[in-house]
Amino acid sequence: MNNADDSFSVETIPLDSLDWTYSGEGNANILFAYTGTDPKLRGWMLRLLKCSCADNRPPFSVEQKHILEQANAKWLQERMLYTTKVVGSLIGDEYILPQRQAAVTSAFLCQLNAASEQHRPKYRLDKQIDVDQTTAILTRNGHQVSPVQNAHSVTVEIKPKWGFLPTSRFIAEDMAASKSVCHFCMKQHSQADVDQDGVFCSLDLFSGDQARVSHAVDCLVLSKGCKLRIFVDGHPISSDHNALDTSKVPEWDRLKETVVEIVATDKLFGRLKHLQRQLDQFDIEGIFPMFQRALAEGRISTLDPPIDEWLLAVSEFNGRSAKSDTAEAVDEKQAILEFMVSTTLKDVSVLINMKQWPPSLQKSCSQALPEYSISVIDADVKHIAKIPKYLQKKQKLVASYLQNNPDPSKQHQCRE
Repeated sequence: MNNADDSFSVETIPLDSLDWTYSGEGNANILFAYTGTDPKLRGWMLRLLKCSCADNRPPFSVEQKHILEQANAKWLQERMLYTTKVVGSLIGDEYILPQRQAAVTSAFLCQLNAASEQHRPKYRLDKQIDVDQTTAILTRNGHQVSPVQNAHSVTVEIKPKWGFLPTSRFIAEDMAASKSVCHFCMKQHSQADVDQDGVFCSLDLFSGDQARVSHAVDCLVLSKGCKLRIFVDGHPISSDHNALDTSKVPEWDRLKETVVEIVATDKLFGRLKHLQRQLDQFDIEGIFPMFQRALAEGRISTLDPPIDEWLLAVSEFNGRSAKSDTAEAVDEKQAILEFMVSTTLKDVSVLINMKQWPPSLQKSCSQALPEYSISVIDADVKHIAKIPKYLQKKQKLVASYLQNNPDPSKQHQCRE
């Protein structure tokens, strides 16, 4: 088993806001790419926590600040260990980008807040950088820039989501639609006017069938959302709320064919699908009552477990997988922790980077695929306290779907 004694020392880095460019963000984090000249930072990104703009916290005392700094540094270190030691041990270390810790100041973060506001999507402006954080994560930039003249680097970012249909015996009869319709199809078919040909099915991405993967990519290109993003020379060409303008992508048709083949043949997607399923054998409908019992008996709390418990859970899962033991052999706390790891794997993003595009500019064109790198980001721990919300979300989604699709004979059927 991996040990949790790995340490990430907090580095002191130059804090000039002019050297950092807004790159993108999710609900909890915001990313800045380094554009300065320091060789130790070139090719790295700064990942910062966000907080609500309405979060009017009173000023901290010196002692409170010190306690907060220590807690923040420990939390970030456990977060990094979770990504590298828990997720990395499952999907493969080769898919995890290197990470470091760096000290930041409130003044620097305030400058980044001001500089990035004009570049951020309007619907994200309800949150801003948390200027009270004193430690941040540096992660290797997955958008490598081409060193070849007249060539581009192109990165495709995909959030593939679920790769399987649940079959748990704990799924109630009135929720049985979730066994035949994936989350995304259910959500889209809950709408009154749905374009059947444009429905994105996440199962297609995990199918290994290039025709189905191609259809999924086409749907993502036309969809409004952030499940597919493309970066050319490190710059995003798509907005979270607009369909992708492929005319801005060099040789899009050729790039699409390349991405489809990579998704269909690279081992990563098969591993994600297998692990998602194996770690989530009970479904949220089976996990929720386990969570209630474990909580009442004091075997678990709503606080996230320390890294040692995650590592122990993964070690037990790997041992059981090697013996092909059944789900019934898992105790409830173990099942809960495995479910939470599966939840992480259902929400990762995959970066596929072609450092030199178009590939005809490469020295050798004999390869079936151009040289590429593939990595996983957003592999963060999910909070155990959200388990009740996961159940509520599923119940609401299924109810909405059945309301708009009451006839079982006409309900959509997904296939793995």
